[in-house]
Amino acid sequence: MSMAACSQCGKPAVVGVGDNPLCVDCLYKFQQAILMRDRMLKEEVNFLIGQMEAVSGIYGLFPRYALPEPIIHQGPMNFHNIKVDRSVVGAINTGNVKRIDVALDNIQANSGDASLQQALKEFTEALLNEASLTAAAKNEILEQLAVVAGQAAMPKESRSWGILKALVTNIGTQVATTGLAVLWDAIRPMLGL
Repeated sequence: MSMAACSQCGKPAVVGVGDNPLCVDCLYKFQQAILMRDRMLKEEVNFLIGQMEAVSGIYGLFPRYALPEPIIHQGPMNFHNIKVDRSVVGAINTGNVKRIDVALDNIQANSGDASLQQALKEFTEALLNEASLTAAAKNEILEQLAVVAGQAAMPKESRSWGILKALVTNIGTQVATTGLAVLWDAIRPMLGL
């Protein structure tokens, strides 16, 4: 018996929402969308209550919805391979760092290429601490680096060489004027480029 495919991305589905089978990732995104809509509606009701109180001149008469504050990680974050200092935690997409971290584990497990794993780890940590790049630039490079690391974790014959070459070239261009250029130039040949 085969598992149903997710109606959104094609991965194996784990649950059905209405007539739509969803995988874990798509279910999570769906639930996040519901929570965002719920928060927006509660904010709107709170605003309208404030407007009614302002018109009537009687404040504190109606209860308001309590809106939970988002949790922002304050301390240093340690993934299995990559250490993220607390000064950059709020400025970067830690999901991409997690994807890179998982790919580094897969590089070690699949190819045993400890030098590539170490070089990508050092580049990622140096990128996170690079002062000359904006948070937006770091996030863009991290997103691309997550794909590169994922490709590096695959057997060489299974890699998407065109995508890999384009991303490696683009990252090289983005870090060319920084101290990261030397680290990146050392990684290129390790990737087979």
